[in-house]
Formats: sequence, structure tokens, C-alpha cells
Amino acid sequence: MQHQLSLSIESNNSYLSDQMDNIEISQFNQNSFLKGEEQSKLLSDIQVVCQRLSHSADHYISELVEQTEGLIKQIILIQSYYRMHSCKIKYQKRKKWARYRKCVIQELVDSEFTYLKDLELIIVNFYNPLQEILTETQSKLLFRNLKQIYLLNKQFLFEISERFSNFTQHTCFGKIFDKYVQFFKIYFEYTSGFSIEIVSNLRREIPQLNNFISQFEEIDIFKGGNLESYLIKPVQRLPKYVLLLKDLIKHTWQSHPDYDSLQESLNKFIEVNYKIDILMDNVLKNQMLFELQKLFFDSINISIVESTRRYIQSETINVLVSKQQKSVIVYICNDMIILTQRNQNALVKQHEKLYEYLYLNEKSYCKNKPETQYCKFLFTVSSQEQSITFICQDFEQKQKLLNLFESLINNIKMKNNKLEIFQQYDDQPIQVFAKGTELRKSLLKSYTVYVMIISTGAQNLTLLTRYSSLIKLEQMLRKQFHEISIPHLSKNQWASNKKTQLIEARKIIIENFLEAVLNSPIIKQNPEQVLKYLELPPSFYETITSSPNQTLLERESLRQSMKYSSFNSDDISLSETLKFVRNSNTIRQTMHHRSLKVSNQTINIKIMFLNEFYIYLPTSPELRVADLIQMAAEVIKLKSYEDFKFFLIQGQEIRILDDEDCIPQIQFNKSYQEGIISRISFIIKERQKSDTKLLLKKYLYLPPKYEQKDYQSDLVRLNLISHQAFDNIKKMNYKLTFSQYCVYSIYYLIIKYYEHFKLTFTKQSLPIHIVKQLIPDKIYKQEKEQTWIQEIYTTIGVVKQEIEGIIKQHDKNLQAIKKVEQQFQYIAELLLMESLQQNQFYGLQNFNIEIPNATKDILQKQFKCQLETYSILGVKFDRFLIINNLDIKLEILIKDIINPQPFPFYFQFQLKQIQNEKIILKTPIGLEIQKLYELYSNIKTTFMI
Repeated sequence: MQHQLSLSIESNNSYLSDQMDNIEISQFNQNSFLKGEEQSKLLSDIQVVCQRLSHSADHYISELVEQTEGLIKQIILIQSYYRMHSCKIKYQKRKKWARYRKCVIQELVDSEFTYLKDLELIIVNFYNPLQEILTETQSKLLFRNLKQIYLLNKQFLFEISERFSNFTQHTCFGKIFDKYVQFFKIYFEYTSGFSIEIVSNLRREIPQLNNFISQFEEIDIFKGGNLESYLIKPVQRLPKYVLLLKDLIKHTWQSHPDYDSLQESLNKFIEVNYKIDILMDNVLKNQMLFELQKLFFDSINISIVESTRRYIQSETINVLVSKQQKSVIVYICNDMIILTQRNQNALVKQHEKLYEYLYLNEKSYCKNKPETQYCKFLFTVSSQEQSITFICQDFEQKQKLLNLFESLINNIKMKNNKLEIFQQYDDQPIQVFAKGTELRKSLLKSYTVYVMIISTGAQNLTLLTRYSSLIKLEQMLRKQFHEISIPHLSKNQWASNKKTQLIEARKIIIENFLEAVLNSPIIKQNPEQVLKYLELPPSFYETITSSPNQTLLERESLRQSMKYSSFNSDDISLSETLKFVRNSNTIRQTMHHRSLKVSNQTINIKIMFLNEFYIYLPTSPELRVADLIQMAAEVIKLKSYEDFKFFLIQGQEIRILDDEDCIPQIQFNKSYQEGIISRISFIIKERQKSDTKLLLKKYLYLPPKYEQKDYQSDLVRLNLISHQAFDNIKKMNYKLTFSQYCVYSIYYLIIKYYEHFKLTFTKQSLPIHIVKQLIPDKIYKQEKEQTWIQEIYTTIGVVKQEIEGIIKQHDKNLQAIKKVEQQFQYIAELLLMESLQQNQFYGLQNFNIEIPNATKDILQKQFKCQLETYSILGVKFDRFLIINNLDIKLEILIKDIINPQPFPFYFQFQLKQIQNEKIILKTPIGLEIQKLYELYSNIKTTFMI
């Protein structure tokens, strides 16, 4: 019964999420049984559960229907707890935001009080006494309308403080801001014509004034500053209101009664502040550097005030630094980024504390982050070992800041003459991109592997890693290099308990971590341990120092040669097509296998084929999977191999290796002096490794006319793909008739067991036990064994006669094949492939998927089809097929698919016909689907196939 309930809750996820926002905590103290539409919804959900269970246990249906009323009560109870938990989380978030709002208002009140004290100091000690020394014009020039500003802000502080004294999470301040924002226009008079040089000019002209001010300077009334630093405070005040209001709005939920008023007040303050910015731009920005120095850097003995450094602007924003998302204030200079965090400790007088700072230089770069389900509006600014990932509020803020940082970095490069088309390695930072994730399974649990692309200009390498492995790497590096500066990898699930959200966040963290490690000067001087740990080539740093000019020239030469090659004719082969596309997409710089030297790092690896043939090849850490494919192809004399990939098979798990992947290595060097748990774990892993196979198979398929040229002229290729076709028949990947199974069984005998075929003279001599190796047991049981024997025996004569006729007709073309047996096998393979290529399921890569109800409804409505929740997605060179029980339910052309995105547990895309809807297919291998889509799309675009 518990199993049934858990399924019903799962099916109700969308229902729960739709209802959560409308539930108040007080409702949970009442009787919460549902009636009417809600009860109908629950009954419908139970029927869904029944349908799911019916796949494996039909008897559950009647039992569930009988217990419907009891199930409803239990489901409602669980829903109530779930909603209560959701409301609790929502309440805690709002409580946290309310505390933050209080801190913002506290800072406003405290800073306003300090501001008025400073103005009062000027008025009492200078403004009033100097009326006897200065003329009215001189006094107006020096102090302007300072006294009116003081009186206005005094009243403003009084009202804000009074409201703040009775603060609750629902307290509103927007109307107070709105009331005073129009009065703050009196600041225009103060800022108009303001100049920091006025004081020094008047002191030179009026000795009495100079003596008067000097007296106060001697007693340090300005606390390390001067009169000018106090007179500029009104100029600096209005931008502070804008910054505080932005921060306040950011932590005010939209249903809060203060939200709209604050937003309206902010817009008015921005308008007023904009006019002052135009008047006082240079004065404000020059003074701001001194303020930042005094507030945050004096205490750590770092000077940021330099003649070439200019303050640009400030923003309130979220950042992802080290292990978690934080709300910060970012101060942007032309060559520096300063992050401060609001101090929520009421006992600390300073309301902001320094959180992080980063210097921009010619090696800095910006990296736009693609949007995911949970991580939106992100980009990263990196500089050598440091990276800061900004999480913007919306696309507009992201684009504005991203353009600003890119402009600042380009200006630095221009100034340092570093902006070149091709930079040397020392000027070219290593960048890391998260391509996606793969879900792996071990004997005891499943885990996530992150697929990272390491980019060094025109050269890319693929790295597969686990988050836990990188945590160990960080610990190792910090222990060995105490001074190293790298991000911290937290073990805590800071993002949330949602698996997808956690994985998306970790992808960003891993990017930043690997970039910091690989760009670290310390690691570059001592690379051996890190490269070995990450399974990167030992010559990684030496290899990427080669200029990318040569690589790009080769690519351009390849493009030019294609203009006059066979690609302009109709006689295009599969190998030529894929060779061009793969060379155009991926440039790799690894040691070629011919230069491989036998050393203590060289190991032998077993390569298997579906024709039961295998070879051993020497490998090295320098090599990648593409090198191993080429080596294997040369050994078995496979002429073209661009459509082949390695399949790493570990028990029930199958992983397709990319060209840039490291070559899988099995190491037997575990110490048996470790603890019993580690030893047991090692034994389990070794048992799994003993079942590991590295299998070379055909992976990519184009229309038959592109395929035929290759396999007709390459006996090795033809033999390999024929055996792969037999393997697919065994796995029931094709929808075949009884007659087709019989014919293919004969081809199977000829190709694999020719001696048995040759000796089949009677029904009794037919080796039915061999035939049963090919025909799936489920299919074989559909007919009596005698029926199979009769049909196959009858067909053998027809097939034999057909093959003999072809051999006689093409005798001259078959002279290179001396033996009759081999001629028979060659023709049988050709007939097999010619026949199978007409099958609509040929050339598919199949993926198990689950179609959510929302997606199912969209597709069924649009395409007038009937889909099943648990189906197969078949990816072909020009289309996606949704299949159930070898029936094609829906076909979607690749050209109609837009914005495909792989996520940790599903694959998402949109259709041109319905661009406002997102199609979601649940699968843990969305990345592999994405790779196939990109490759086939590129082929179709390039060659108009």
C-alpha cells in the first residue's frame, strides 16, 4: 500500500505545485478533506496510478478501486503535510527577507543620522561663524543651499525613524520615499556649479578664511579628511538612496503592500539622480575611490587609489562565489571589481563588509552562461585564478553588465597591445565549459558525471569528472600548496534538495574551479600530479603552447578544398561527409599514435567487435579516444571509421565515448593494507571491471545512397555492420515479418556458419539451434518449431539460387574474392544490408524516455496522435521518432526542432509549430541526444541532405 501511495503522490506533483501558493498555514488546523473538483482530480490521479501498476500487476487495479475512499484520505493527509512543509519554506524565506529589509532600513537610518551629523558640523562650525568673514556671494558659492538640505533631511530622518521604530515584516516605507523625492530636487541647486576647487581658491584669496579652517584642521575635526570631503557629501547622498532602494525592492516580495510604492519611488529617485550624475559625474567617481579605500581597504593595508583607476558604477546583485549564492553590492571600476556584503549583525556599526575583489587585466574574460531550468541570467568574469559568477535579476541587467565588463576588458587589452587575433599561450587563458552530465550506475548506487570541455583557443579536450573527485583534488592541492588561490568546493547542497537544481549549480562551480586550477601559475610550474589526477595528457601544457594559426589554416584549407571536391557531385560517401563535418567541428591537438613510445605509462587495452573478433592495442595517457579508433581501424584494415564510436559496456550500463574523451584505463594498484570497507568496495569495483567491454560499433547513419559506396568497397566495414545488424535483430530493434526473420536466419548461417549452411540438405540437417541464436525467444515462440524449420528450409533453396545468380552475373567484379565461401558471404552481407536499409527502424539510436502528461497533451493535440508515458525516442539523421512496442506513434523532423537543451534528468526542446510550448522528455541521457541532434543538424545544413 505504501508503494501505491508513493506513486500517486508522484503523479500529483503538478497539482500540488499549482495549489501551494494559495494555502495559508491556518488552513492546516482545519478538516482538510477535499470535495467536488478537487476530489475528482484525486480520483483521476488514482486511475493514473492504476494504469502504471497495470504494466506489471493487473490485480492492483481492483484493489485500488475498492479502497478509493481510504486512499483519498491518506493522500489528502500527505498533501497537507507537503503543503505545510512548502508553506514553512516560503515563510522562512520571507522571514529571512524581512530581516534583510530591516537591515537595509537600519543602514538608511544610521547613515542618514551620520550624514546629518556631518552637515551639522559644517553648519555650526563653519557656515554660521563664516558669515562675518565671507560676503554673501562668497558664502553662497561655498555653502550654496546646505542649510535647506539639512532641514529637509532632518525631517526625512524623523519620519523614517518613527516608522522604523515599530518595524514588522509588513511595515511600509515606499510612501515616505515618494513624499520626499520631489523635495530632494533642491539638491540640483547644490550640485549645479559645485566644484571641489572652490575651497582651495577661496583660501588663497582670503587669508582670514585660510587661518580659520587651519585651526580646525589642527584639531582633526574632519577625522582624517578635510572641508572639501564634507562639502561633497550632499553630492554623494542621492546615489546612496538609489542603491538602498534597489536592495530593498530586491528583498521585498511582490505581494508585499510596500512593493509597488517602493518601485514607483525608485523610478523617481533614478530620474532625479540621473540629472545630478550628469552634472557631477567626474567629481562623484573620483571621490568614490577614496570612500571605498577608507571603508574596506585601509584595514587590510591594500591601496586601490591609483591615477589610472576610475570608479564606474555600483549595483545590487547576487553572485555565486565559492559554495553559495549571496546577495552583494558590486562596485565596478575600469580595472577592478569589488564585492561587499551587507552586515546583518545589528551590533556592528559598519553596514557593509568586504566580501571579494578581483583585478581585471589583459588575461581576463567574460563567459556567458546558458540558461537552465533553475539557473537563469548568469555570466562569469574570470581573471587567472579568480572567477565571479553573477546572477542577475533579469535579462536586461545581465546584458547591460556583460557588455560593460567585456568593454572594460577590451579597453585593457587595447591599452596593453594584447588584442590580437591569435594570442600566444601565455596570453591565452584556459577556459572550461560544462557540456552536460551523464548518470552512471554502480553496483550500490547511481552518481552524476560532469562532462567538461577544456578549451585553449582552437583546441578542445573533453574531461569527465565527479564532484566528489574534485573535492579530493581541492583538499590535496590546499595541503600541498598553502598559498594557492582556488575556489572552495562545498559538500553541502547549498542550492536546495532538488537534484536537478543541485547539479546545475555544481556545473557552474566546477567550471570556475577547474579554470582556477588549470590557470594557476603554481600548477603550471608543478603540473604532474594534477594532470595525472584529471587524466589529462602529461604534455598538456606543452601541447597547447603550439600556435593555433596552423590549426586554423588547416581548417581553412580543408574548407577551400571542399569547394572543388566530390562534395559538389551526387556521388558523396558517408565517410567523406562525416570526415568533413567532424574536422570542421572539433580540432584536437594530441600526440599522434605513430609517435607513441613504449614506456612505463603505456598499457595494453582490449578492443572487441561484434563479429567476435578482438585485438589488443598499446595506449598512453597522451592519447584520446579518436586516436584509439584510428589505431584499431588500421589494425583491422577498416578503410573509413568516421561513423564508428567506442561503446564502454559495464554490466547493464552502456556509455558512448566521445572523440576527445580519455581512453578508459583499468588500474590494479589498490593497497590491501586499507580498511575492510575500502577493500570490499575495491573488490566490488574490480568485479565490475571484469565485465567491462570496449566495443567498436557503427554509431552514425545517413540515407542509404551515402552509406552504400563505403560498405560495397570495404569488406571489413561490410562484415562489421552486418554483425551489428544481427545484434539489433536479436534485440528486437527492427519490426520484421515472419518471412524476413526466415530470410535473415539464412543470411546469418551463410555469414557466420557457412559450413552448416553448406551441409543443409534436408529439414533434419537444418541447424535450428543456430537459427534460434538470432531469432528473439519472444518471436520464436509465436510459431511452432516445425513451422520455422519448414519455412527456412524452403527459403534456403531460393536464397542459394539468388546468390549463385548474382555471383555468375558479376563474376569479373568478384575475381578478387577467390573462395566461393567468401563470395557467398559477401553477397549475403550486401543483400542483408540492402534489405535492412529499407526498414524504417534502421539507423536509429534508441533512448528510453518518459513523457510527462503536460508534454503528452501538447503533442497529442498538435499532431493528433496517441502517446504512451513510457516510450522510446529514436533519433535518425533527419527526424525524431517516438516509438512504443515497435509502433511509430509520432515523427518530428529535426528541421522543426528549435532550442534543444539537455538537463540532468530530461531533454527539452521547442517546435517551430508551437514555439510557446516546451517539450520535455524525461531521460538521464539528454546530453547524448543533444550530441546526435547537433551532428545531424550540422550535416543537413552543410550538405543539404
